[in-house]
Amino acid sequence: MNTKIITVWGANGSGKTTIASNLGIALASRNLMVGIISSKLYYGELQGIFAKRVENDKGIYSAIANGCNTKNMFETAASNLFFLSVPNGFDAMLLTAVRGETAKELIEDATMRFDYIIIDGSEELNNPISSIGLTMSHRIVVAHRASAKDCLWQASMENTSGLLNLSGKMIHVLNGYDKTCDKLTYMSNIGVKFAFELPYVADGRILENAGKPFLSASNVPGDYKKTMQKLASQVMM
Repeated sequence: MNTKIITVWGANGSGKTTIASNLGIALASRNLMVGIISSKLYYGELQGIFAKRVENDKGIYSAIANGCNTKNMFETAASNLFFLSVPNGFDAMLLTAVRGETAKELIEDATMRFDYIIIDGSEELNNPISSIGLTMSHRIVVAHRASAKDCLWQASMENTSGLLNLSGKMIHVLNGYDKTCDKLTYMSNIGVKFAFELPYVADGRILENAGKPFLSASNVPGDYKKTMQKLASQVMM
C-alpha cells in the first residue's frame, strides 16, 4: 500500500477539523489525490467547511451498507480533494453500523483510491474510525489549543500514546494561539515542543460558517498559509 494515512488528533475544541481540511487542500494543491474521512458519526462538519451537502445515498453509512465500498461515496470538496462524512439527513440508528472491523475495512478500501487519506480524528478513544486511523497512520498531527482543558486531555492520553507506539509518529502543532493561556507554561506542563505554530485567524469561525476553508480565503494571514504548506511537506516525509 503506497497510500499514506494521516490522522489529525487532539482534544475537543483544538481545531482538528480545521487543520484536517486545510491540510487536505495543501496536499491536493501538489497534484495529489486526497481523501478526508470524518470520525464524526452523528453530524457532518466537513460539509459545512466546504459548503457542500452529503445526500443519503453517499457518505459513511452508504459505504458501509455497500460492503465498506467507498467508490462514489466521497463528496468533492475541491480539485483533487474529496471527503467522506455522514449524510446531512442523518439517522441516529445508523451509529450501530460502525465498529472497529468496519472502520478498518472502510479506511483500507479508501486507500485504493487516493494518494493520501486524512482522518479527522476524535478526542474519544472509543470512536472506531479515529482509533483505527491512529493505529494505521503513518503520521499523526496532534492539534493543541493552549488551555487547561487541553492540558488535561494531553496528560490523559500519555499512557495510550506509549502503549500504541504513537509518539514516534506525532507532529505537534500549536493551533490558533490567542494568548488566553501562557504558551510557555502550557508547553512545560505537557512536556512537548511544537513543530509548527498556526497563527490565530480572527475571522476563522465566520469563514468556516460561510464554507470558506482558510487556505481558500483571501483575508487569512499569509503566515497561516505558509505554515500549513510546511506542515504538508512534513507529513509527506
